[in-house]
Amino acid sequence: MDLQDVVNANQHRFSETEREILAFMLENEEFVAEATINSLAHKTYTSTSSIIRLTKKLNFSGFAELKYFIKSSLSNTEPYNPRFIESGREDILRTYDYLEHMDLGSMLKRIFTARTVYCYGTGYAQRNAVQEFAKSMQICGKFCHIIPARNEFESAMNIMSQDDIVVIVSFSGQTENMREHIKMLQLRKIPMIAITAIGVNYMSSHADFSLHYQSTPTQLSTQRKPFNSFVALSVLLDYIVRRYIDYIETQQRAGLDAVVAEAAYDSGYIPEAEGDLGEVLARARTQIPGTRRIKDV
Repeated sequence: MDLQDVVNANQHRFSETEREILAFMLENEEFVAEATINSLAHKTYTSTSSIIRLTKKLNFSGFAELKYFIKSSLSNTEPYNPRFIESGREDILRTYDYLEHMDLGSMLKRIFTARTVYCYGTGYAQRNAVQEFAKSMQICGKFCHIIPARNEFESAMNIMSQDDIVVIVSFSGQTENMREHIKMLQLRKIPMIAITAIGVNYMSSHADFSLHYQSTPTQLSTQRKPFNSFVALSVLLDYIVRRYIDYIETQQRAGLDAVVAEAAYDSGYIPEAEGDLGEVLARARTQIPGTRRIKDV
């Protein structure tokens, strides 16, 4: 277990300020392992009392125990994940299970009503995933604009409005050169969806909607940085597309049924049993000129 695991297990307990402190700590574990509580407070623009409260929420007795835990986890890094093959399957299943427990209704409605969906990936793998996502959404009739690079993001912001929505896909959610853009989106009240790996990070804590995917790191003997698979990211984006298709189909069916039911009542037909929608629909379809047979839902 490392600091990220501890944060994941307790992330529902943190305030916004504590999330920003944790985002810094996760990005700078080597510094925290050797830091004083005063230096950490200075780096995060908070107070020592805020750091102490946070350590208690992480179930440590104090800052000293937190430092010892981080130092130990850094020195005990597995050289290779013996369950490397199985971890790919587990990443997919955990991501899907997480999504199944998420209420996406408000986010889907916001995408549906958005004039334009702006899509941006912070890295090569993320940009590839975003392109496939945008293609699928456009097939569904939703106009998406892919922002190819960070420099173009600033230009695109000049034409964004509160009627649009921005989807940012990242791994860490800590991309330093995106922070000013995210602050500007907040300032202009342009809705944002942050999609990052599981854990507390800057992007997800500042987004209107945040979703996470599982990516189990594996340390390779030939590389300094661990290997991370993005297969679960593709699963997450595909899940959004499927839920969006289900959302618009449901909206269309509900709207059509309402029109047909209203026409039935206008024709003078009142069902004996309240809520007898099936009979209302059948009656109305026979009385509306040019109405084709519609399969009951």
